[in-house]
Amino acid sequence: MELSGLDLKWPGVVSLGALLALLLAYAVYRLMSRRQARASAAVANSSALTALPEFRRALRRHRIRMMVLASSAVLLGGAALAGAARPLDTTIDKPQTRSRDIMLCLDISGSMAAYDATLVSTFRTLVKSFEGERIGLVIFNSSAATVFPLTDDYDFINGELDSAGRALTGDPGYDSFYAGTSNGRGTSLIGDGLATCVSSFDKVDLHRARSVVFATDNHLAGRPIITVEEAGQLARAKGVRVYGLNPEEDGPDQESMAMRDVVSGTGGQYFAMSDQSAIKGIVDSVDAQEATLVDAASRSLHSDNPTLPITLAGIGLVGVIGATRRWSS
Repeated sequence: MELSGLDLKWPGVVSLGALLALLLAYAVYRLMSRRQARASAAVANSSALTALPEFRRALRRHRIRMMVLASSAVLLGGAALAGAARPLDTTIDKPQTRSRDIMLCLDISGSMAAYDATLVSTFRTLVKSFEGERIGLVIFNSSAATVFPLTDDYDFINGELDSAGRALTGDPGYDSFYAGTSNGRGTSLIGDGLATCVSSFDKVDLHRARSVVFATDNHLAGRPIITVEEAGQLARAKGVRVYGLNPEEDGPDQESMAMRDVVSGTGGQYFAMSDQSAIKGIVDSVDAQEATLVDAASRSLHSDNPTLPITLAGIGLVGVIGATRRWSS
């Protein structure tokens, strides 16, 4: 952030005011000249009076007082014009944002509710330390639905995660949370769910870290449009790391090994619920992923700065009051 200097919001006020002041001064000068010409009269032997020391001192004081009065009036009027023009301090701000996007991708089939609720609660805590990162949430079962897209509005995110937590813990007032996840046949169509999450990243930027937190019971029941292997290929093509959580792993079964291969192939990590620290581990892994600082567009910030006009106006006012007082001889 750098200070570029003092500026005026309405500079035209100064030009217009100065022009009006000159016209007014000229009109006053012409009027006084005419009055003086009409009121002037010849006085004989006045040189003896004007030569007196007292007269000279009085004339000198009068001229000084008029000079102070004129200067103070100009200073007061100029300061008033500058104040009316709204002096501003202009600061050039070059903000930096953290270029990390995290998409929560949750299988909301019946067996996953408790795990999803814990994961959502943990992420609510993590969001408190974020600054510039974007978060999104997609849920899926027989079809996928976006709860909210990637955003860095953390008040909104916390509100949505709070609603998600309430729904996942069985609060009937939040049943609408599951809308759009039962439009197909079957359950846990994990390939479709993962592909939807990977496709939700709206910015193609090689310097932007993109992660999917993918929680599923990995028990496919139905025919997905996209297999989990194809979704993994899509993630690799888009440079998205997938961090997989499989609470239902029961030994090294074929489904678990396939999911592990897909997740590892994206550069992410695979966690099974046999690991007691699985949820904390997946959150820590995502949080540890480096978030690149990106310079955002520079912007000008303006703040009122009336200190100088007010100070000058005060000095001018003191001068006007002092000069208009009757000085003792």
